[in-house]
Amino acid sequence: MPRFLRTAYGVYALVIFLLTATITAGLLAVLPGEQRRRRAGQRAMRLALGLIGVRIRTSGVDALPRTPAVCVCNHSSQLDGLILFALLPPRYTFVVRSESRRTPLFGFLLTRVGVIWMDRADARSGSRTIRALIRQLDAGRSVAMFPEGTIRPEPGLLPFKIGAFLLASKAQVPLVPMVMRGTRTLFPDRARLPMHSHIDARVLSPLRADGSKRADARDLLSTTRGQMLALCGEPDGAPA
Repeated sequence: MPRFLRTAYGVYALVIFLLTATITAGLLAVLPGEQRRRRAGQRAMRLALGLIGVRIRTSGVDALPRTPAVCVCNHSSQLDGLILFALLPPRYTFVVRSESRRTPLFGFLLTRVGVIWMDRADARSGSRTIRALIRQLDAGRSVAMFPEGTIRPEPGLLPFKIGAFLLASKAQVPLVPMVMRGTRTLFPDRARLPMHSHIDARVLSPLRADGSKRADARDLLSTTRGQMLALCGEPDGAPA
């Protein structure tokens, strides 16, 4: 695609996202009930993606466990969280780094759909977050997390943090790996404008930790990362 067409598409896509977010913020400000707000936010995100011509091919989403579970997904784009939010059922609660809370408009939207904030600069925040998420699971809800914890412009599956795997092992709930491809092209880290791309999202078979100890969580992490690395289409970004 010629450069001027890529720029025109990027500007159009960005305007669509901002316009959709603004209208959705007004709706979520008055809409009662967290589940209603989540469903409305999901529809808005799907509409925005459709308006910019992004097609999402999914596999296995309908087979997600009906019981509480922890879903983990690879992270390669600035839009991954919104796309995952649009794909997963509204019973899923998301863990979001606290810096995003200060982002104009999107911080408000995330608060209204009931995400759980985690302060990475606070050493005690991780323990508090795990306890809050265990309460979510005990209440019958599910949790979605990006175990890489961050994104980088260059391709590669980054090392996984252990939090999601500790959560699944301590709560003794299924851990569901999910792999998305195409989002890095759509809106990579540090990009100013989106680029056109289609997305493939594949939900893998649920896994379970053998026990509730940290060693069990590490084994679960290793198995999960191996499966996701084989399917994500990107190199291993972990240090040798």
